[in-house]
Amino acid sequence: MEDVTFGTRVLNGFLSVMIVVLIAILLAVIVSLILAAFGFF
Repeated sequence: MEDVTFGTRVLNGFLSVMIVVLIAILLAVIVSLILAAFGFF
């Protein structure tokens, strides 16, 4: 894996960030639904 280009590393980093962001959004939606179900909103 010594021939990994800069662009590939940037793309992999970008995809990793996107996955983290998507997970964070999903967790926020789930928490919001739980709070709404218990009547906090």
